[in-house]
Amino acid sequence: MQPSQQQPPGSIEINPQTQYIPHNQFGQQVIYTNTGQQIVVIGQPPQNGLITASYICSAIGLLVFGIILGPIGFTLALIAKNNGDYRGKAAMIFACVVTALSLVMIVVLFGSMV
Repeated sequence: MQPSQQQPPGSIEINPQTQYIPHNQFGQQVIYTNTGQQIVVIGQPPQNGLITASYICSAIGLLVFGIILGPIGFTLALIAKNNGDYRGKAAMIFACVVTALSLVMIVVLFGSMV
């Protein structure tokens, strides 16, 4: 029995006729270098739409319906944070502040009416 010889990574040859693109099941990006080396990038790109929607809902909530739009902004920010966007935490804090301010405004308004 002869031991099998392994090629060093720099000498890998790729047949250009056959391409294999793996299924992107877990939010991973697979990049192939020109030497054929496979690089897997774990993580997802930032959730720009979710973060923007969260801030817009929360900002409108400062003016009207903060008790409704604040939790919606919080939920959108939470989804973005769970998808790997680091800006989700700041958006969640902003949405919580908006919700708390709107609760205080409701208590003050209804308290002054009585």
